[in-house]
Amino acid sequence: MQYYQHKVLTDLDETGFGVKYEHDLTPYTPPHWHKAVELLLFVKGKSSCIFENGTFHAKPGDIYIINSHQVHASKRSRNAVYLCVHILPSEMCKFVPNFDQLSFSLTFDPEDQTKAMAHEQLRAHLLEILRQTEQPTAAYKLERQARLFAVTALLVKHFSQPLAVEETTLQRSDMTRLEPLLEYIQLHHAEELPLDDAASSLGLNKEYFCRLFKKNMGVSYLQYVYQVRTTAFCRELETSDDPIGEIAERHGFRDPKMLTQYFREIYGCTPSEKRKFFREVNLEDSEAEEDLGADSF
Repeated sequence: MQYYQHKVLTDLDETGFGVKYEHDLTPYTPPHWHKAVELLLFVKGKSSCIFENGTFHAKPGDIYIINSHQVHASKRSRNAVYLCVHILPSEMCKFVPNFDQLSFSLTFDPEDQTKAMAHEQLRAHLLEILRQTEQPTAAYKLERQARLFAVTALLVKHFSQPLAVEETTLQRSDMTRLEPLLEYIQLHHAEELPLDDAASSLGLNKEYFCRLFKKNMGVSYLQYVYQVRTTAFCRELETSDDPIGEIAERHGFRDPKMLTQYFREIYGCTPSEKRKFFREVNLEDSEAEEDLGADSF
């Protein structure tokens, strides 16, 4: 993978769980990672989750899991819908002391009846959480919380294995050290972000900082900054009619060639081509809504 981005999750509650019912999604989420374990039940459309060692192609009804600090990217059709559950390891350690040292995988031998049954129980709990999210009752938060703990228990009991503690601790320590800087870049990506200032913010000399950043993020510091700028630019490109050059400047691009280079690497086309695509899709959606409105009279 070429681009790594730390993603701060805002949907987690005080118990360490987060639940989101996602739809009308942007077609591409660049490579990123987060502290929480992510469990997804795919409901509609097409989706691919891209990892460093392979790609998982999801169809409706599939479940897949993404481990804490695991770099991944997503490609989806515009009508994609899925339920997303986040589980924060630091909170789960209150119940399973080594939870943050576990790796989870839903791949298993179909002949293993115990795991096959546990997998179906997992799907049943997620479907019920989805139903409760769509049709909340007076006690749905309590019922959902119970199922979230049941889901986590199934993962620990049937789909986990311990990680090498030394290697995991070292990697996560590096990522934790980089987090404040990565979050700052997310918030201030349009500003000047000199390499020297980034190294100084972590109390490191420039050479060591460059090695640390490249080792953990897979790209250089400046490549990462431009990746963040490019994805932010694309998000605004979808909703704004302003000239492309003006949008680019708002997101820190002074050189049009640099924007085109990074945009093509991430999205496989030029900004102009992507804007044309967005406008065609929005027109189709508007016409569909008009047709629906006409049918309702």
